[in-house]
Amino acid sequence: MRLINIILPLFLGIQLGYSQQDSVAYLSAQDTLVTSVHPMGELLFTHTMKPGQTLFSLSKFYGLSLQELYAYNPHISQHYNVGDVLSIPIPHKAIILQIPPLALLPGVALVYYKVKKGDTLFGLTHRTFKVTTEWLYMLNPELAAVGLKPGQLLHIGWASTQGIPAEWHEIHGGPYARMNHPMKLEYFKRSANRRITEERGAATYPKNMDASSGFFCLHRSAPINSLVEVYNPLTRQTMYLKVSARLPQQVYDHNTMVVVSPLAAKALGALDDRFYVHLKHY
Repeated sequence: MRLINIILPLFLGIQLGYSQQDSVAYLSAQDTLVTSVHPMGELLFTHTMKPGQTLFSLSKFYGLSLQELYAYNPHISQHYNVGDVLSIPIPHKAIILQIPPLALLPGVALVYYKVKKGDTLFGLTHRTFKVTTEWLYMLNPELAAVGLKPGQLLHIGWASTQGIPAEWHEIHGGPYARMNHPMKLEYFKRSANRRITEERGAATYPKNMDASSGFFCLHRSAPINSLVEVYNPLTRQTMYLKVSARLPQQVYDHNTMVVVSPLAAKALGALDDRFYVHLKHY
């Protein structure tokens, strides 16, 4: 009875908060969601387009805007076909981490994770899924004997076949992250299937510039008007910035990797004129 009291409100909340746009089914109890982690940290699964399904209704079903759906799937346009495979982000809140009662099994689909090279039990339990080791061992008893292997499918939990409410797609990082979210989606879209260059070094910002000047940066080699990902390991904040110009070598020494706007520095939590960052660009 306690499990029903925990899980039933979850299903009712989805069913009351979501109104499917047509009679076409997008997810059933016979489906299995196999998740993986994108290099940008998003937890994704794939959806194969079926007859009668539309991108508009699909995006609504999974709590996304069309812009977000296109950002996660730069290979898809308004012209799509049955059989096209799309990547869909799944928030942690949408993964049911309780064993559903038999009465609710027709309303849930299995959620698995495909193990990749370098995965550890600690990383999967503490960072990727935020579950206990005991939970993984209970759902995957073979782990005790074989451990983790690349390509292995781990049962993680369940997901409702009623879709994902839009409000469950959290934007972590506060108001600056919400302001920067469109640029993150654009970076996601532009960087797909491109070689990513990673750099680590010193960043700085001009203190005499208006702090509301926007999210941009100066860089030595990243293409003008491209987007870069800047991560501050001290604060664990990430921002996506537009490369507006080259870094003037006569002004900044060779130890300066990137100059970010004052707003970006504030959003990254910079405490000093110079701070250490990780940077990715395509």
